[in-house]
Amino acid sequence: MSEILAVGIGVGLAAAAGVRAYIPVLVVGVFALIGTLALHRPFGVLDGGVALGALVVLALLEVGLDKAGRASRVLDYVQFPVRMAAGAVLFAVALGVGVGQAAVLELVAGGVIAGIVAALKMVLRPVGGGTGVSAGFLSLCEDLTGLIGGVVSVFVPYIALVPVAFLLFFYYRVKRRRGRKYRGLRILGD
Repeated sequence: MSEILAVGIGVGLAAAAGVRAYIPVLVVGVFALIGTLALHRPFGVLDGGVALGALVVLALLEVGLDKAGRASRVLDYVQFPVRMAAGAVLFAVALGVGVGQAAVLELVAGGVIAGIVAALKMVLRPVGGGTGVSAGFLSLCEDLTGLIGGVVSVFVPYIALVPVAFLLFFYYRVKRRRGRKYRGLRILGD
């Protein structure tokens, strides 16, 4: 039973990492620092003061750059491999494995989960402003999804998929509404 819960925590953390790379890793580092999570080698470095400080700076950079409107598209492409790596690490951390031959499957699974969420986010995220939803609001939704998904997945496995799924569904609906807005106007189709 504990293996199923560990997989649920890993899936939730990897999915949250697909939205924001550094926020879920920071959440895991803080939980490890206060003793809620146990980290195995070499991931035990995440609960150190230097690592947490660096993660705070990186998370603030990611959040700040994403709020810059057009830079969010470029940031999504640049951050895609980072989000996959964060998902891989978080999935391995949740299952309590270290790096080695045994961890390959866990690292690949976490990277795939985070990669799928990151790719869906890149495809579905509407351009801010032109859809009636500002880029800042879209970015704030992603920040909250990464934070809530990271925190919730530690305590209630699998439930962290709900905010991630809701964010992706919200993006889909906004893009779909934008596409229908001009469908019947011939003047705009020419």
